[in-house]
Amino acid sequence: MANKSYPKGMEKLLQGAIDCTSDTLKVTLVPVAYTFSTAHEFLSDLGTTVGSDQELAGVSVTGGVLDADDPDFGAIASGSTLKAMVLYKDTGNASTSPLLLYIDMITGFPLATSGSGLSIPWDDGPKKIARMGLPFYPLGAEKVFSGQINFLTASLRVALVPAAYVYSAAHEFLDDVGALIGTPQALTSVSVANGVFDAADAAFGSPASGSTVGSAIMYVEGADATDSPLLMHITDVVGFPAGTTGGAFSLIWSNGAARIFSLASA
Repeated sequence: MANKSYPKGMEKLLQGAIDCTSDTLKVTLVPVAYTFSTAHEFLSDLGTTVGSDQELAGVSVTGGVLDADDPDFGAIASGSTLKAMVLYKDTGNASTSPLLLYIDMITGFPLATSGSGLSIPWDDGPKKIARMGLPFYPLGAEKVFSGQINFLTASLRVALVPAAYVYSAAHEFLDDVGALIGTPQALTSVSVANGVFDAADAAFGSPASGSTVGSAIMYVEGADATDSPLLMHITDVVGFPAGTTGGAFSLIWSNGAARIFSLASA
């Protein structure tokens, strides 16, 4: 058993088409006959479901963590075996309601229905329903969950950060980072495909010698540094920390399946 994300749903999240704080989010129960597929995109792809779908109440997004009240499905007729629960955005049309999460790590599942009531508690640990963790800044992840960032259209930039920088989960805007090394670069040739974000490698020209680059940050360029939301603190870079020598300096993104980052299940 392993909870999974639907790639097309994550693609919509990264395009700002999902606002977990205001959209109608629902959960549905799928039987053992259902097989998870990364190609499934809409509610209609699930086939026959069990019981009545439930709208999430008390939804919150705090520091990159999605949570809600435990869903209560009421009494479910006997004769079915439940395999998992699926979270989706309800548009009122099963053919356009995007699938988001497949959740089968539920105590007691697979579960044979018996006509009794069913309430499913969310994880009480730090992940709750879902968590967008590092390298995302928590407050940046909060904005992504809230549909405030479209990675295809936002003015995304990447900057080099000195090794002396001390990461803080409370950092929200560019001015919280302090001094940077060289000139931040706009991300070009950006793409969002099946929950995977990629862009062209970033060339920083020739930063002055004498600095040590410890990490990089990705942010959305605003009117000024106090209005430029931080998205990611990127430390897993081959060669970092790296001293500047006055020569050319480039940030080469991974060519692996996750590229810059992926919200899709591995």
